Amino acid sequence: MTSILENINGPKDLKNIPRDKLSELSSEIRAKIIETMSRNGGHLASNLGIVELSVALHYVFDAPKDKIVFDVGHQSYTHKILTGRNANFDTIRTRNGISGFTRISESLYDSVDSGHSSTSISQAAGFAIANKLNGVDSHTIVVIGDGSLTGGVAFEGLNFTGNREIPIIIILNDNDMSIGKNVGAISKHFTRLTVSKFYQNLTDSYIKAVTKRKGIVKFFFWFAKKIESALKLLFGFENIFTNLGFEYIGPIDGHNIGDLITILQKIKDNVKRPVLLHIKTVKGKGFKLAEGNPANFHGVTPFTMSEGVIEPKIDKTFTEIFSEKIVEMGNNHKNIIAVTAAMEDGTGLKLFAAKFPDRFFDVGIAEQHAVSFCSTLGYSGFRPVFAVYSTFLSRAIDQVIQDVCISKSPVIFAIDRAGISGTDGATHQGQFDISLMKTIPNIVVLAPCDAMELKMAFDYAYSLDAPCAIRYPKGTAEKSQLDNYHPDIGKNPSVVVKSGGETLVIVVGPFVSETKKAVENLDAEIGIVYLRVLKPLPEKDLLKIISSYKNVLIIEENVFSGSASEEIAALILQNGLSINFSSINIPDKFIEHDTRDNILSALGFDAAGIKRALQKMNAAKMLHKRAI
Repeated sequence: MTSILENINGPKDLKNIPRDKLSELSSEIRAKIIETMSRNGGHLASNLGIVELSVALHYVFDAPKDKIVFDVGHQSYTHKILTGRNANFDTIRTRNGISGFTRISESLYDSVDSGHSSTSISQAAGFAIANKLNGVDSHTIVVIGDGSLTGGVAFEGLNFTGNREIPIIIILNDNDMSIGKNVGAISKHFTRLTVSKFYQNLTDSYIKAVTKRKGIVKFFFWFAKKIESALKLLFGFENIFTNLGFEYIGPIDGHNIGDLITILQKIKDNVKRPVLLHIKTVKGKGFKLAEGNPANFHGVTPFTMSEGVIEPKIDKTFTEIFSEKIVEMGNNHKNIIAVTAAMEDGTGLKLFAAKFPDRFFDVGIAEQHAVSFCSTLGYSGFRPVFAVYSTFLSRAIDQVIQDVCISKSPVIFAIDRAGISGTDGATHQGQFDISLMKTIPNIVVLAPCDAMELKMAFDYAYSLDAPCAIRYPKGTAEKSQLDNYHPDIGKNPSVVVKSGGETLVIVVGPFVSETKKAVENLDAEIGIVYLRVLKPLPEKDLLKIISSYKNVLIIEENVFSGSASEEIAALILQNGLSINFSSINIPDKFIEHDTRDNILSALGFDAAGIKRALQKMNAAKMLHKRAI
């Protein structure tokens, strides 16, 4: 059987395919996405849900002249396949391969660098206004999911865009909740009416008549619009989008490629103002296991295609340890409340939500709201725990400062995916959270190294009458990296793991074991200190320890600027200590996609990298070079 897909190298090739062959093409694309995700992992269910829409968009519109903006960008796989990346699609989310999100540097068809939610409408508005000012006749299209509309910035974009005379088309991909009510034949009739030349000309004439105040003409069009409004209200078409000034069309079947092409072509030809096209899709379409459980197949690791079985993990992750710990805390403390911003599964709150539904709140993709919400829960005698990925916490730093830290509300921030997160790439690395949090007064910042330390960190955070941020990485949590544990973190902000020699390694986070491996392979005494508390920095304790060494190396999975490493370096200088200082940090650049282990190794966070860093210091001549 001849493949249609193998002959498509760009949108021009797609436009030459007969419409009756596009469903077959969509099936080929689905098969390719499923097969590739089974090997590489990635965002599966969301991409399977918009194959037909992506095909229809490139069939009707003329990218890159017409800008297509995918909100978040994780659902752009079909778009990538159709825009010259079919041949290397199997490299997606791998080292030196294509990104799992849209990237301007990757293709002229990728209009924005994406990764975070709810920003697409504002970005599209910028394109549309620029086109209008430059006299460019083109369209701007947004593809946004119903989940992304829970983000406040999406409504800021809608509010700005709705009443402007710009050809912007917002396609609402609704795979969960229905915003508009489908009323059958009346709905289809009204949809046809609103994209017809007659309807658009009628509306344009009405606007001109009102502007010129032409007496009876003005009254006629006023009356006609009142009739239209009454019909909309009668049949359920009066909604937030029409109230904001959009022409609302739908909902329509997002998997009927013929209807999609027809309606998109009519919008392209006839509508020159903001339109919201509401489509209904099935998340995971075409892969029964994903259709039956779309949440589990939203973002996947490699899996067995025939059974959909995701490769098992041997050890528990930091997220799983947190999941167990917060349930324990919920049992022991009736004032524990768990909050997430649309990441119940990802942040490990599913068990807590099931056991304590009255004390669990998913606020949607609304990190700013989540933090402000938590702040007043804290004032009211509760202990809210906001579980959030490091990369998403940055969206709410204003609220952390203004609503939590100024008033010392005892909010606990469970910062998951801190440091290198891996294959999601530059937009999802957690390389800034220490820097962001350490600059804010009144907050305590902890960086546990293993499973035991993570549990103790949450107990300590609960004991504080102040906000506390606990950062931990993606991946496996070792049960124990230390020989001895000290539950009272306040009295033991740092732990001496090993003493002796002229060189000291200060470890932040989960690198104690790697440091031990590096030191074991050097014929010299090397001291190791595990720094548990990053803010407030235990200056007196550190000065007492540091002053007996000639060389200090710090290992910290964060950028140097604003880090504990930078603060310790300043501490050494301010106290006039003659110490050779170095650090292993994430460099001052955005880190592209690869596995977490590969990236950490490349940046020098593994035993081999730590050994190299020690050898480069002044003490290197005393160290025997032995292979690890």
